[in-house]
Amino acid sequence: MPALPHGRRPQPWSYAALLALLMLGQATSAIPSPLYFLYAEKWDYPPFLTTVIFAAYGAVAVVAILVSGPLSDRYGRRPVLLVAVLLLLAGLAVFVFAAGPGHLVVARMLNGLGIGAIVVVGGAALLDVSPERAARSGTLTAIAFNVGIAAAALGTAGLAQTGFHPLLLPYLADAFIALVLFVLLLVMREPHPSVGAAPLGIPRPNVPKEIRGRFVFAVIGAGAAWAVLGVCFSLEPSIAAHAAHVDGPFFGGVVIAAVALSAACTQVISARHPARTVALVGDSALAVLMLAGVAGFATGNAGVIIVTVALQGGAYGLAFGGSLRHLTAHIPAARRGAVMSLFYLLAYGALITPTLLVGIGATVWSDTVIFPVFSVLAALLCVSAVVVEHVLGRRGGQPAVTPASTAEAPRMSEVD
Repeated sequence: MPALPHGRRPQPWSYAALLALLMLGQATSAIPSPLYFLYAEKWDYPPFLTTVIFAAYGAVAVVAILVSGPLSDRYGRRPVLLVAVLLLLAGLAVFVFAAGPGHLVVARMLNGLGIGAIVVVGGAALLDVSPERAARSGTLTAIAFNVGIAAAALGTAGLAQTGFHPLLLPYLADAFIALVLFVLLLVMREPHPSVGAAPLGIPRPNVPKEIRGRFVFAVIGAGAAWAVLGVCFSLEPSIAAHAAHVDGPFFGGVVIAAVALSAACTQVISARHPARTVALVGDSALAVLMLAGVAGFATGNAGVIIVTVALQGGAYGLAFGGSLRHLTAHIPAARRGAVMSLFYLLAYGALITPTLLVGIGATVWSDTVIFPVFSVLAALLCVSAVVVEHVLGRRGGQPAVTPASTAEAPRMSEVD
């Protein structure tokens, strides 16, 4: 990649600003989660509609993930990120003036487009700004994601618990931060050195034969983790509050924060351990903890429930982080866009589909009936990832991989 002339290099604060933008994106995605029950009470709609509102975000985020990367390669990171922040602000404005659940769907779709673009293009911009910190950027990005989620969930739930304009102030605070970052993006120098050189096109999802075994293992493990995450961010806060007989939304915010912070901790701790081992441990632990969670919720003890979801969050962090690293360390450079497009398409499918099914079940029956069923199915999905990897191992070890360069070999030995 050609280097930028000294006078055009990004300012020293650009790296921190981009990390803050990544944190803001995930915070924006988490703000409505503790408030869904307030909206449901206000407009009297069933649990299924809550999951539809949540799923709308994931559906359009896939579109943004597919198109924003090529657009930023062609036209630059700054223009795409500026549009992404405007989409965030538009979604927040719809939330503030929402007059019914249909407006919530529109708001989540606008936010999903913006957040999907921020995840892809913000991550690429970090590498442009500081390519020598590529490995560290991955860890810092994971921390930023989870800290943003935890802070938004706790702050929003705290306001909702006090009853002090909970459907207004969280969105205004988020919009203020977004405006500050928008101004910083306006004055930031374009970090991408090859603007206009890349052909414009969307990568066709495809997996090379030599990494298909890794891909199947990674998708099953990551899919199980995202299925758990989708239910956690949509219905689990209210399910946990009902189980613990706790009134008010703050407890639901604590549930979300416990999951996010635990995931961040385990991803940081496991970053230097072999990815395959981390993924297998995460999948196995998540299977056990999903089943244990049924018993934990059945106790009705708030402390036990928080510990249970925190442990599940830690296992989620291992399962998803390890699965992703296990795959990405061996994708041929020329096929990264195609492979990751398919990976995220399937991962978001795993996020959306179980969430909708749980919402239907909670509407037809009740959350106390459907949650144990979901927990068992999620555990089986995690176990299937472990079985797939062991079967692949018995068939002849790890699938053949594209040879790494001498410079890449030490890094790959750490992550796989």
